[in-house]
Amino acid sequence: MFKQFIAGSCYSYILSSKGEALVIDPHISLLDEYSEYLKKNRLMLKFIIDTHTHADHFSLASVLKKKFGAQVLMHEKATSSVADRRLKDNEQVAIGSSSFKVIYTPGHTDDAISLYGENKLFSADVLLIGSVGRTDFQNGSPESMFDTLQKLKALPRETVIFPGHDYNEKRSSTLAKEKGENPFLKEADKETFVKNMRSKVIPKPFNIDNIIRVNQKGEAAALEMIAPRDALVIIEKDPQAKLLDVRSALEFSEVHIKNSINIPIDMFPAKINDLSQSIQSYIVLCRTGNRSPMAADMLIQSGIHGVKVMQGGMTRWQKEGLPVIKGEGGISLERQVRLIAGILVLLGIILSWIVHWAFIFIPVFVSCGLIFAGLTDNCLMGMLLMKLPYNKKLYKTKIGGGTCAMGQ
Repeated sequence: MFKQFIAGSCYSYILSSKGEALVIDPHISLLDEYSEYLKKNRLMLKFIIDTHTHADHFSLASVLKKKFGAQVLMHEKATSSVADRRLKDNEQVAIGSSSFKVIYTPGHTDDAISLYGENKLFSADVLLIGSVGRTDFQNGSPESMFDTLQKLKALPRETVIFPGHDYNEKRSSTLAKEKGENPFLKEADKETFVKNMRSKVIPKPFNIDNIIRVNQKGEAAALEMIAPRDALVIIEKDPQAKLLDVRSALEFSEVHIKNSINIPIDMFPAKINDLSQSIQSYIVLCRTGNRSPMAADMLIQSGIHGVKVMQGGMTRWQKEGLPVIKGEGGISLERQVRLIAGILVLLGIILSWIVHWAFIFIPVFVSCGLIFAGLTDNCLMGMLLMKLPYNKKLYKTKIGGGTCAMGQ
């Protein structure tokens, strides 16, 4: 039996058999969810596995270890003060009557592992749906990533893939599908693969050095999570309680909660002193619940007490029908590109028909640009649009962070 848990774009899992369980990549915001699941199914948590040292979110491993007395397992190359047992390639991890094989899968980091068993591959941040993990984190390597993918390709085609992240809300895939559709898995030439990986420059996650340090030392604290309706009750009753929205300025302009404060998470270093000197208490939120724990941790470390995190962020707040203020917001860069490309194609066709045939080269030029963007994942029109003052303002804080994936 297994259960997938979701916190923003981060996926974690509980595997169980005959009353014993292990959790894979526990997320800092999901303590209550894990605890309730274990209690409901009468499971004893035997192992906690961090597949690698996470750089984009806090691990709950140290908190679960204290609460349940379970062993923390990590690869032998992991720098960790939390791990109780070190895993090696091809080692077996057993719970109940089930056993899962440890596969050493370096590339994203040098301490990365995946778990394989019962026709399932828990591929962590290495093999993602339609993508792979980036290779510029702790001792990551595109050469190692290529070798790792060749190893995973040898597994049975019917293997079901459960990744550590997905940025398009896909829950799982199959090895057969990834072999046919994932461009990174399809690439058979190592030199070309490495060249393509090195050519991509992706922003790194916000506060990455602090996240790695906290995860290595097991310093993450259990955050107080509250439901949106409870948050609403608190801010209505307590004038000192404020909702602190850490989404980008663009996201906030599109929709936000009345009287909430917007400080994008990548602006926190400049604002943390002002916040720490305030007499207010804060309930932190983001879009889905991935950025807010990081912001809450920074507030706690700065000496602010009573910090809470709103579960599910704005997404859950809106799903529960709670009041919001909708602004005009901005037009996303992707929509701007589609709109302008469509206008140029239509204009070129009309002008070539009623003015001069040479105008047909306008839609031809646009088509070539779109083909180039599809092949290289670099949109020249988007780059030009980003230079407009309008877009510089809207995207100033949105482009400051990064993901764990290539090609996102």
